[in-house]
Amino acid sequence: MIRHTALACLMVSAACSYAHIGSGEVAVVRTPDGVQQKVYPPGDWRIGVFDHASNYSVRSQEREERLDVQSSDGLGITLDTSIRFHPIASEVVELDQELGQDYYAVLVGPTLRSQARRVVGRFKPEEIYSTQRELIERQIREGVEAAIKGRHVELEAVLVRNVALPQQLQSKITDKLAQEQEALKQQAEDQEKLMAARAEAERQRIRADSQAADARVQAQAAADVARIAAQAAADAKRLDGQATADYQRLIQANLTASVLHLQEIDAARAFAHSPNAKLVLMGGVGAHTLLDLRGAGDGKPTPYP
Repeated sequence: MIRHTALACLMVSAACSYAHIGSGEVAVVRTPDGVQQKVYPPGDWRIGVFDHASNYSVRSQEREERLDVQSSDGLGITLDTSIRFHPIASEVVELDQELGQDYYAVLVGPTLRSQARRVVGRFKPEEIYSTQRELIERQIREGVEAAIKGRHVELEAVLVRNVALPQQLQSKITDKLAQEQEALKQQAEDQEKLMAARAEAERQRIRADSQAADARVQAQAAADVARIAAQAAADAKRLDGQATADYQRLIQANLTASVLHLQEIDAARAFAHSPNAKLVLMGGVGAHTLLDLRGAGDGKPTPYP
């Protein structure tokens, strides 16, 4: 019994095979009945002895291509390009059935070459060599991406690494680019000088405006001082005149006949003390007095007879 069991296990084992699927790979298994509709992930899988596993790398893959293309004027140009891509893991069964493991040679490579020729044929050599390289890369990538859409391959990038032109034309383009760079440099220097001149003019204008403003402030201050001084002088004269008028009104209100007579007497006394001889006619209302102050050394004036 044991011998029969061991023999049966040996026969079953001999009727089986193993498929090894490495990291970053998936596999499609073909059987005598056709392709299994299952994507096998990494690992060791037991399959039938007559089955066959086709492994596909689903990691990013890069291929370099040297493409001979023509510019818009028919000039031959060589592009050193590279393309990055990977199969879509969940669609590997369809990829295997439609294109097989050599899908790059069947689909991706020819599509890249075709789109590169189509795009480059729109540009002049100097544009391809200098200013339009990024645009060319983008248009080639977009063309390839549209062409392989739905074909179970995902495009990651298309890069134009180098552009090779005929030596004579490349020298002319290089000289032209150098001249353009020199012109741009001169233009930048001229622009810088112009901006510096404008900045200096603006500084001068600001300085002149500031000086004019200072002059206006000083003139206004001087005018204010003169106006205040004139107003003060006018106020002083007005106050002086008012005081004089008030004094005169006060004197006129209090200047009686008795006060005037008293002032006459005080004046006579002042004359009496004078060293000179005098005749003084003193008069009041209704009376006149003639004083003889000659010889008034004794201090007693006598009336004139």
